[in-house]
Amino acid sequence: MKYLVTGHQVIPGAGHSDQVMYLKAGKAWVQKNKDNGSLEAAYSFADGGGVFIMDTCDHASLTRLLLTFPLSPLTEFSVKPLLEFDENADIIIDMMQPFT
Repeated sequence: MKYLVTGHQVIPGAGHSDQVMYLKAGKAWVQKNKDNGSLEAAYSFADGGGVFIMDTCDHASLTRLLLTFPLSPLTEFSVKPLLEFDENADIIIDMMQPFT
C-alpha cells in the first residue's frame, strides 16, 4: 500500500548540535528505506517539514516504520493512503456504469 506522509517538526531540537545529529540520522534512515523499497521518495518543504511517499504492506507496518524515523518524537505526521489514478478511475467508472 502506498501512502503520502507529510510531517512537520513541532518540537524543536535542544540546540544546533542536536538538530545536526537528528538530520544526519534522518538522512541515513531515508537512504536505508529507499534501498529496501519502503520509501519511494522524500522531499523537504522550503518552509520546514517534508513529505514521504511510502510503500508498506499495511497500516500497522507504516506506523512501525514511521516510529523508527529519527525525528519521529519531534514530528507531527499526516497520512493519506494512495491509489493509482487509473485504478481509482476504473473503480468509479464501474460503480457509475449502471447509472449511465
